[in-house]
Amino acid sequence: AEGGEQGLAMALVERPDLIFLDLKMPGMDGVETMRHLLAMDATLNIYIVTAFSQEFLDDLKRAQAEGMTFQLANKPLSSNQIRHIARSVSSLSNVSKENHRIMLTLYVVSVNPEIQKIIDQLSTVLAATYRAGFWLLNVVEVLGMPEKALEKDVFATPMLVREVPEPVLKLLGDLSRMHSVLSAITAENGHGAGTVVL
Repeated sequence: AEGGEQGLAMALVERPDLIFLDLKMPGMDGVETMRHLLAMDATLNIYIVTAFSQEFLDDLKRAQAEGMTFQLANKPLSSNQIRHIARSVSSLSNVSKENHRIMLTLYVVSVNPEIQKIIDQLSTVLAATYRAGFWLLNVVEVLGMPEKALEKDVFATPMLVREVPEPVLKLLGDLSRMHSVLSAITAENGHGAGTVVL
């Protein structure tokens, strides 16, 4: 793209795996372009290509303070360096998103405000960790569908069951401890079949 506006239009049509963004562009500058890109998709891999000079780094410190996530690449970049960055992003993307699917079912007595908060937190974490279409979170209210809990040997609520990837893993305890939940369900080979108490 020749400028920020054109880059935004292109990113809307096809979500790129990697974006190299110059700070100084005609029209919309790099920080403003990045702000719009991350508003569209907070998981974009953005590399800011800039001279490592204080003037530019101050702009980026302000962007970081706003909560923007990006990486840095020093100007000028050789084609070989660009290939290295692209390969590193591609392999990271494959590990964290592309090849992994996850299917979870949350078994609860019923959905109350506290449970809804856990559902919302889980959904946010899954959306940030997996590509759209690569994760699924089902919720079963056991009072209304006890047969579904019996089918899966759910012996207490609330319980989060990871059905995919196998082996099946059951999490019981304080499901609001999102960091512990995420560590358990995304562990490379899981914890093996069984139950983890948080």
